[in-house]
Amino acid sequence: MEENERIQRIFSSFRELNQAFHQTILQTTQRLGITPVQYFVLSIVGEKPGIGLNELSEKIHSVTSTTSGIVERMVRSGWLERERPESDRRSIRLTLTSEGEQLRSNVKAMRATELSAALLGITPEDEKHLLRIHKQIVRIIQRQREEEEHE
Repeated sequence: MEENERIQRIFSSFRELNQAFHQTILQTTQRLGITPVQYFVLSIVGEKPGIGLNELSEKIHSVTSTTSGIVERMVRSGWLERERPESDRRSIRLTLTSEGEQLRSNVKAMRATELSAALLGITPEDEKHLLRIHKQIVRIIQRQREEEEHE
């Protein structure tokens, strides 16, 4: 039973941390009148101008029809522009408007300010251990996935 308890404690720790981060992004985005998923869209499109709807859907872990609705609302709000390439009239490319870029920058700056106290309160030694442990967990999970794919 001790093994299961250890696993549960680790999962609970990740879940609590994830919820805390989610709450900070929710509070920040609400103050600016957008949703967290709209901020994620702004971030992704800002990092990858010209991204298509299918790739954006994958990155926000959503189905294309839902993403299409999100994009439509963001275009109407003046944050995104849609372009249909001449080479493929069925696809679209998304870019940020200047208003969308400004909104993205505002959320990013507010988020950095809000999280800096918490994250910079971690000692450099603890940060080093935390990052090492995260990398270790990622490597183990990737190795397990690769082994399952080869079976």
